[in-house]
Amino acid sequence: MKRILITGANRGFGLALAQLAYQQGHSLYLVVRSDSACDILRQQFPEARVVICDITDDGYPQRLEAWLGEEVLDVVINNAGSGTKAPTLADTESAYLRKEFETNCIGPFATVKGALKAMTRATRPLLINISSRRGSLTLQSQLAAKGSGCSYSYRISKAAQNMLTLCLADDLEELGIRCVALHPGRMVTSMAASDAHMTPQQSAAHLLELIEHDQLQHRDFVSLEQGSLPW
Repeated sequence: MKRILITGANRGFGLALAQLAYQQGHSLYLVVRSDSACDILRQQFPEARVVICDITDDGYPQRLEAWLGEEVLDVVINNAGSGTKAPTLADTESAYLRKEFETNCIGPFATVKGALKAMTRATRPLLINISSRRGSLTLQSQLAAKGSGCSYSYRISKAAQNMLTLCLADDLEELGIRCVALHPGRMVTSMAASDAHMTPQQSAAHLLELIEHDQLQHRDFVSLEQGSLPW
C-alpha cells in the first residue's frame, strides 16, 4: 500500500489514477481547485483526503505543507496541467505562455516545495511529473511535432517542466527522492492529440503497475507506450 498525492485529481488521467489507486487500497491525498470537484471526490473516495488549492497561488506551498502536517508520502504525482490550442506563432499570445508556464512548471515546483517534508519521511519516495513527448527538445529538433497541431505554450511549458525535473533530481537525490518525468501516452482526453488512442484508465493501470513493481528509476523520462524518451 502506497500513500499517493495527486494534483488535478478530478478529471482525465488524474481521476483515472485516483479511481484505480483507491480500488487497489492505496491511501490518497488529492489536490483540486474547486469546491464542487472536492465534493465529488469525497463522495467517490470517502477515505481519501482532499484539499482545495490552486497550484499557481503564491501561498500554495505553505498551505499544502500545513495540510499534510506529519503525514508521509511515498509518491507525489504532479498531474495538473493545461494547454491552449494555438499551434503557430500567429495564433499564440504571450498570455498563453504565461498560463501554461504557471500551471505546467511553477505548479509542480510549488507542489514539491509543499510536499517535501512528507516525502522525506518515506522509505523510498518517488516524484513523478506528468510530462509529454512534446516536451522533448530532442524530438522537437527532429521535427516530431511539426504539423501536429500542438501549441507553442504546451510544448514550451512541458520542456520547462522537464528541466525542472532534472534540476530537482540534482537536489533531491541527496534526500533519497527519485525524480521521474513521464509521458502518459496518447490519451483520449479533452487535451488529446490527433493520434490519441489510449484511455486514461489504460494509462493509469500501466503507471500504477510500474510504481507497484518499483520500475521507475531516478532521472528517467519515460513513455507509457514505448519506454524511454530522449530529453
